[in-house]
Amino acid sequence: MKRTIVLILEIAVLVVVLRSSFVQFWLADIQDNLSDWMTELATMAEREALSDLQKRIRPFIANLSDYQREYIMDITSSRSKLEHFQRYYCIEKDKNPYVYGATLIYLCSEIRKVQFD
Repeated sequence: MKRTIVLILEIAVLVVVLRSSFVQFWLADIQDNLSDWMTELATMAEREALSDLQKRIRPFIANLSDYQREYIMDITSSRSKLEHFQRYYCIEKDKNPYVYGATLIYLCSEIRKVQFD
């Protein structure tokens, strides 16, 4: 009988403590940190692939104008931008005001080499 009462009291204290604002704030902070860490882990391979692509194309685009280099570095900064560029300008052959000719052909060939794991 004493064990049951002690167990019920322990559960009640645990519920009261876990419902306190401090513990809720602390648990939310832990959840945010873990979520950020998991997001970083999930996107690590993507960031490495994009960084590798930028390193490969940097010497080739060095002789382009500033706005062209900025544009190319911007499209190679995220997977979604890169996929959008590839779909419209490499696959569908839409006209791009910043990248064209041999630069576009080279960029499309380098984009095809990118492997997102």
